[in-house]
Amino acid sequence: MKFVLVFSICSAITGFCNNPTVVKPSYDTWTDCVVAGSELTIAFAKRQEELLNNDKLYISYFCNENHSNKTPT
Repeated sequence: MKFVLVFSICSAITGFCNNPTVVKPSYDTWTDCVVAGSELTIAFAKRQEELLNNDKLYISYFCNENHSNKTPT
């Protein structure tokens, strides 16, 4: 089973989140996906510190099973 990481950048002021973005590639385990989401959040916060502080932004992410290669039943 493969897992995909999906994230959105959200505003704590408005409650609005942008459209979800799927991170490529997929991950072999749930744990790999969750760790990658945490690392993505930390890296974004470090790169965009001023933007996050000014606009009160945060990243929301989740992992999901990748069913894109399965045929429908």
